[in-house]
Amino acid sequence: MNGFAVTALVTSLVCLAPLGLIFGIVALVQISRKGQRGKGLAIAGISVSGAVLLLAALVAGTVDFKVWTIPGRDSDGKVARSGWTTILSLRTGDCFNPGTEIKRDKSILNDASVELVPCDTSHRGEAYASFTLSGQRDFPGPDTIAAIATPRCGKLFLDYSLDPGAFGPLQTYYYYPSERNWAAGNRTVRCWVGPKGDSELDTTVRRDASNLDSGQLAFLSAVKPLNSTGLLRPVRGPRDDLDGAKAWAGQMAEAQAETIRLLKDADLPGARRPTEQLVAEFEAGLPFWQQAAKASDADTFLGHLRSVNQHNGDTHVRRIRELLDLPMPSTPPTQARHETPAPGPV
Repeated sequence: MNGFAVTALVTSLVCLAPLGLIFGIVALVQISRKGQRGKGLAIAGISVSGAVLLLAALVAGTVDFKVWTIPGRDSDGKVARSGWTTILSLRTGDCFNPGTEIKRDKSILNDASVELVPCDTSHRGEAYASFTLSGQRDFPGPDTIAAIATPRCGKLFLDYSLDPGAFGPLQTYYYYPSERNWAAGNRTVRCWVGPKGDSELDTTVRRDASNLDSGQLAFLSAVKPLNSTGLLRPVRGPRDDLDGAKAWAGQMAEAQAETIRLLKDADLPGARRPTEQLVAEFEAGLPFWQQAAKASDADTFLGHLRSVNQHNGDTHVRRIRELLDLPMPSTPPTQARHETPAPGPV
């Protein structure tokens, strides 16, 4: 009995198909030369091994396998080499591609992996802040977490990027701990931002005081209250939640009044005239925010919002930005109530 024939069959049956194929061929050569027994075993080993290898080739052509290469960071902690990791490893400033398609109609996060990439390469997300939930012993549930995370992530984003409109239409998201991870002690919410639709970013959206001159910083700081409160616009409209819409309108009235005050105090050399015109537009629009906060029905509320839009000062904003050498703004970012690309905890 040829020993390689026996080995070929055994290795093929224990999923060592490449070895089974090799041992089977060696066995057939030796059996033919030496007149030994075991030809059937060798053929069986070759057949099983061949079938396993063929099946593996077919599966490899249809299944998406992630190669979990470890991302590399430079001496400053920035991602220098792409690689796969988990959501729990995200750091502020990390650019990444979510391991699952961004959808808003599911209740479970099926893939908690992310591909970290350098921020100057194409990516779908950027982590900009994180914070710890406190004050709750038991898992508070998604709705309670949303009520905390939505406004806080919105405010933190305007701290991270004073000029988000310069990067195209953006959407903010957040990851929060699942009930199981909550029980294990995880209380961290991770805020991140990505472009709307199917577009991608190829640069960081971080823009703080270190990237701006004094005039640019003064203007962007002045409009920050209005921008940050605008992010908190309720997901449900006034026809579905009039009280929520009215509460937001009241917040917008306060934010617009604060922006007016800051613009009047701002030192904007070379842009004083359009700044005065912008203040006048905001002052004209402020009463409509105040009236919307007291609207008796949804139609009245929406009517006041249309009046607000007639005094948004867009022409003056563009002129100020041009004079201050700021990029022209696009659609401002919006705040996502849901926390993940495929909504669900992590």
